[in-house]
Amino acid sequence: MRYTRHELKQDKFAESAAEAVHEVVEHRSTYIRLIVAVVVVTVVVSGLWWFYSSREEQSAAALGKAMLTYSAPVVPPTTAIPAGITAFTSDQDRLVASKKAFYDISDKYGWTRSGQYARYMAGISEAALGNFKVAEDQLRALTNIRRKELAALAKLALASVYRQEGREADAVNLLQGLMDKPSDSVPKVNAQLALADLYVAGHQNDKARLIYETIAKENPKGALNQIAREHQEELK
Repeated sequence: MRYTRHELKQDKFAESAAEAVHEVVEHRSTYIRLIVAVVVVTVVVSGLWWFYSSREEQSAAALGKAMLTYSAPVVPPTTAIPAGITAFTSDQDRLVASKKAFYDISDKYGWTRSGQYARYMAGISEAALGNFKVAEDQLRALTNIRRKELAALAKLALASVYRQEGREADAVNLLQGLMDKPSDSVPKVNAQLALADLYVAGHQNDKARLIYETIAKENPKGALNQIAREHQEELK
């Protein structure tokens, strides 16, 4: 029996379709598992993103309140403080209260951006209270985080803590690193000025003078040049 070309094409199509149906039936469970896996991943990713966004929003709101405490006014003990107004009668009381608020945020939302910034502020508060070892621990933990701008701020603050602890070499190393790899949060000149200040405090005026000369050369115009020149005059 002879088949026309059209009939042969139909048979070939029918055979291919049958094979495809057979393959789908045979691997049906595999396909279902793949589809389910894709759906689950999509749901999980969406859920995680919603969860992260929600937690970040909550931590940002809490950080805002903590910063209001940190910047609250200090008034004489006899001052009548109106209801709803946050104020303190000493810098220490204000630092202790804000430090607690920062720790509460970092403990609860430590992996969020605001939670990590709260930890940085807790370290700043500890340093202001003279608790340098605690401040060192908090700030050093932030120096290698993926958020480079905050890491740079932590390094600058940590250098100040090292200076207070008499660890000049450690402070110099941190500041040199910030000068070599400046960031938006800690430009090169900020690290330069901090290092020059460290040298002046250590009665190493020659080293400080060289830094001010470098700043003046790198910033031939504007306020930075004037600041550097003024510092140079003060060291003469």
